[in-house]
Amino acid sequence: MRKETVFANGAIYSLEREGERFAAMLVGADGRIRELYPTGAPLPAGVAAFDLGGAAVVPAFIDAHAHFMSKAALDALAVKLSRLEDGRIAPDSLEAVREALEARGAASAGPIIGFGLCLGAVAERRLPRASELDAWFPRRPVIVLSMDGHSSSYSTPALRKLGVGSMADDGVLSGAAHEFNMGKITAFVMKGLGPGVLARGISAAVEEAAASGIVSIHCLEGTEDAPTDPAVAAFKLVGGRLGLRLKLWMQYTDLARASRHAGALERRRVGGCLAWEMDGSVSSRTAAFDLDYLDRPDAGRPYRTPDEALALVRPFYEAGWQTSAHAIGPRGIESILSAYERLMDADGDDGDSRRLRIDHFEFPRPDQIQRAGERRLVLPVQPGFAWMDEKFVHTYEEALAPSVRAAQCPLRSLLDAGCVVALSTDAPVQPLDPFVQIAGAVRHPVRSERISVYEALRAYSWAGAYAAFEERDRGTLAVGKYADFAALDADPFEADPDTLHQIRVTGTWHEGRPLAAPPPGLAGFLARAAATPRRRL
Repeated sequence: MRKETVFANGAIYSLEREGERFAAMLVGADGRIRELYPTGAPLPAGVAAFDLGGAAVVPAFIDAHAHFMSKAALDALAVKLSRLEDGRIAPDSLEAVREALEARGAASAGPIIGFGLCLGAVAERRLPRASELDAWFPRRPVIVLSMDGHSSSYSTPALRKLGVGSMADDGVLSGAAHEFNMGKITAFVMKGLGPGVLARGISAAVEEAAASGIVSIHCLEGTEDAPTDPAVAAFKLVGGRLGLRLKLWMQYTDLARASRHAGALERRRVGGCLAWEMDGSVSSRTAAFDLDYLDRPDAGRPYRTPDEALALVRPFYEAGWQTSAHAIGPRGIESILSAYERLMDADGDDGDSRRLRIDHFEFPRPDQIQRAGERRLVLPVQPGFAWMDEKFVHTYEEALAPSVRAAQCPLRSLLDAGCVVALSTDAPVQPLDPFVQIAGAVRHPVRSERISVYEALRAYSWAGAYAAFEERDRGTLAVGKYADFAALDADPFEADPDTLHQIRVTGTWHEGRPLAAPPPGLAGFLARAAATPRRRL
């Protein structure tokens, strides 16, 4: 039976107000905070105590944009083709990619899958082609996914199995040809996931989240370009029993198909990436800009016009759904932003009561910043992309004019305009490590767009709670709210800003209890899931 617990001897930052700090916190048997104590205040007697050992404590993190099932599946089945090594991203050549894929192929007789390949890190600046994959691995299905998830390449056997050969250029898919066939790719990958393998991948994802101080993830899942959607089916089966609070965003464009799953949701949510993308990405040269890329006479094209975006969103908006859409470049942003404006104007909603989202919002024009702020839109962003690129990869310098790079992820401008900025990782694109994104926010490559440590931490806690209509219960540490918090090995308010990315989480508590992953073995996983009360997604 749970008891009241006082967590003492810490530097507890509430994030309710800048600079507000406490030394101890009383948590009730219901997992909510009963009292916060300043330094020197007497603590209650006869109550169980936990010594924080002087650690800095912050509200637990909420990742507002990740692809949980993709991460679980890829971590279990595939080899990751990017790692930070001696100040650089490896592998750094296609030959090194071949070696990594070869090691994976030797471990399994099934398809060889690699993911997370950083195109800017390899000397050839591209994905391997079908002709190369066929030569490396004769007669084996091979799939390689780029780091940004917006392009991919396939061996000839893989193209045949997926039925996408007519759309591939020597085995490479990018742009709409890649985005709108991800259902086939996902279904193919999921076939290799037996229950035990899936349990291992999900456990690893939960363990990584818990080790990173994350207690909630907004999960953008599923595709509708295949008859079945095994990722969403598996998510619905176990997603509410993992300890983490997982929020399901179905990437469906059909209202009837989405509505079939509405009973499993805490709130009706739809959208995200894939079929909800307004454009692509920079590294795949498919984000839609006003100026041409530096290395090709092409500015990228939106996947949907403003009228097409409006037609996509309208049925969901009128049915009361919260929606989310991926947009990177200014012309992609314009499609979804103008659609939202037209719907909100017609509804008389000037404060975003639905908490509509534009995810990434990476290169907005100044007028788009102001318009998003006037509507108080929720913007899940990933400043870790810009920070990592400046430090280790430098691909944006090759692709984008200086004036365009200066507009990337303009955090200071977004906050000043009134937008709700929510930090996130886009996992599996980046690891579930909040401090990579916090470092990217505080040490943004564009100095004028940097935000404070306090603002960055709130963007990773309070903003994620707000995006899920949970800000009254979560997101900061205050009396009456749930005790969701993380203990850190260094105080982010006292650390050198250039070392923020090195901060590690030493413990994560969800509703006053330590958060732990389910056992990786199938029997233990199922036993833990059965013993965990189901939450709505």
